[in-house]
Amino acid sequence: MEMETKICLNDATFKMDDKRLLIQRDDGFLSIGCPTIGNGIKSIKSIINYGAKFDEDSLFRSKKEEVKFLQNFIYDNNVSEPAAAMMGYYDIKNTINITLGNVTVLVNADYKKNNSINIVVILDKKLDSGTLLELFKAVIEAKFAALWDYGVINHFSFDPLAGGRESILVACSGSQEVTESGIFEDQLNLQNMVEECVRDAVGGALRNCGFPKNVMDFINDVGIEVEDLVEAGMELLVGVEVNEEIRIKLHNQILKSLEDLNVVSFIIAGIRLEEDYEKHRVKGVNVDDDPAYLYSDEVMGMSVANQIAGTKAIFNFKRYDEAKPGVIANLGPVLDDIFAGLIAGCMSKIFED
Repeated sequence: MEMETKICLNDATFKMDDKRLLIQRDDGFLSIGCPTIGNGIKSIKSIINYGAKFDEDSLFRSKKEEVKFLQNFIYDNNVSEPAAAMMGYYDIKNTINITLGNVTVLVNADYKKNNSINIVVILDKKLDSGTLLELFKAVIEAKFAALWDYGVINHFSFDPLAGGRESILVACSGSQEVTESGIFEDQLNLQNMVEECVRDAVGGALRNCGFPKNVMDFINDVGIEVEDLVEAGMELLVGVEVNEEIRIKLHNQILKSLEDLNVVSFIIAGIRLEEDYEKHRVKGVNVDDDPAYLYSDEVMGMSVANQIAGTKAIFNFKRYDEAKPGVIANLGPVLDDIFAGLIAGCMSKIFED
């Protein structure tokens, strides 16, 4: 089903259906950006954002295949050329559309699976290429601000240089000569408006992706599933036969403990601290070899165990900290203690009756 939506340019048409978003204007746009087709600084008549939730096996194997697909789409749908076209693997119906004055921002994102985002900024204003470039930079900065706002930028879950798909396009209503001073008097206000709209729109797109994350998402980011914690707990079980009933009790207790704000606080703090230490963000601090004089991590682990099941869990913590069963052995110097404390506390809790 196709629908039409207004944007800040009244003489432009905006159409959207399940798979594509199309903006066209007879007088065209002056644009700058990095879409698949029409990158750089270009005069264009159409902007296409094609999106669909493809299976992993349906992803294009090369940039050449993607360009060919979009070229065929332009031809088959009689899209006015020249055109700028981009593609992303998301549901186009979830497009976030924010219009503020003479600025419209359209954002699609999928940061759960593909680290994919497409941002289109439309300006009802004639600008010179230098100002357009400054606005393009402002869009990038606002995007990263939103990623930071929603906790997307995290070494364990997202590295901005580790692949992913991104297209950014800034298009204005036409070209204008550079003023004597080299900038327009209201350029700063326009830039602030663009940054505000982009940050809000990217935030809306991230909410569509399921952000902000819950504590289980953070735990998954470091490569741990609940079943991994259950298996680690079972390894040191003594005096009792390992059976499915105990596994289920431990599984449920872990989930229940993750509802405790204090347990969650220790886990999030541990994940943040582990990342800072791994990236050597604290000058003069290096714990790569887990030095003996580092014991605050054990204090945090004991605190987790104690919060769940009291003093007896602290003694159980020492067993799990020293033996490092299962997934615990693969964790860094902070997180191994945090999760040893979580498992020890939960194991103690299910046997306290």
